[in-house]
Amino acid sequence: MATPQQLHTLHDQLKAELGSASPNLQKCNQLLTQSKMAMAELGVFTPRPDTDPATLLAARELLETGAYYSVRVKDITSFERYISQLGSYYYDLVSVLPPSSQMHPLMGLNLLRLLSQNRLSEFHTALEAIDPEQLQSNTFIKQAVDLEQFLMEGSYNKVWSTRSTVQGEEFMFFYDILINTIRNEIAGCSEKAYESLPIQDAGTLLFLKNTEELLNFANERGWKVKPGEQKIYFGAEDANAVEIPQEQIITQTLAYARELELIMAALLLFSMVFFVIMFSDLECDYVNPIDLCNKLNKFVLPEMAAHAFLSFLFLVYGSWIALLLNLPLVVYNIRKVTNNRHMYDATEIFRTLSVHKKECFIKLAFYLIVSSKERP
Repeated sequence: MATPQQLHTLHDQLKAELGSASPNLQKCNQLLTQSKMAMAELGVFTPRPDTDPATLLAARELLETGAYYSVRVKDITSFERYISQLGSYYYDLVSVLPPSSQMHPLMGLNLLRLLSQNRLSEFHTALEAIDPEQLQSNTFIKQAVDLEQFLMEGSYNKVWSTRSTVQGEEFMFFYDILINTIRNEIAGCSEKAYESLPIQDAGTLLFLKNTEELLNFANERGWKVKPGEQKIYFGAEDANAVEIPQEQIITQTLAYARELELIMAALLLFSMVFFVIMFSDLECDYVNPIDLCNKLNKFVLPEMAAHAFLSFLFLVYGSWIALLLNLPLVVYNIRKVTNNRHMYDATEIFRTLSVHKKECFIKLAFYLIVSSKERP
């Protein structure tokens, strides 16, 4: 069973090794593993206020050292776990433990990590847990807040200029990731905005120090560099570009037009059958003239409009013979409407009944021929 004294001893050994001029990272990892086992035995991975404060303090310092170690070995996932575990010590045990000198540096380091990973929503969530006074007074927190403001403004040159003010190996690690994220964002925009750029301008735009770095970056992005022209050509294809199958869309549209032609021809055919039946009922005295005219007049203009639309579909599909056959009927219907002879008159219906029936039979035969011609 581990004791608090062993935890303190492991922490002192780990801190001394990690703070040396040339730390043995493998030994640090072994010490961290032993420390985690001791913490698990003491039950301080999930700290409680009734636990011995000295033990909690040693566990907190071990987690802080482990967070710095994770950055040294470039293990971002491990760093994220350490920060999550430290949250309980920093915010839930305020009344039990004294303030930690490493709290704000680690919080600033975590904010910089979130910025470098472009996780802005989590960045603002983390800011909510920090004392508002520390946002401008604490150097480590203010550094991350300023960088986020520069990013929102699009002032990438200000982000680059703050490189000289970054302190500590751990902060520089995440800062370099942030710069690389910005560089790739600029490169992606440049590929869409320009066909080519002068090599010198591209280097300045991407914050690259020399031509060798630019050539390596261009090779990673698949760009073509022509030293003779002193230009870079953005030959990388957009992975999100979607090719529109024009021929397929045109073929499908024409097929839909063909199906719609058949539907319209069938509707016109049935409408003429309805007209013939109504006229036959009038002859047999099954319906009076007023009711017949009121019913049929509702369908006269829709029938003419449907036929005009069918003729338009012939034009769209390129059925020139069918279009020529239907044009005379279109003209005939237009003349009837312009001369105000398209409606049925109840006072004249018996005198003109034979003419109307003949017209309906002619249209019925015509629509029947059209529908049979358009059937595939």
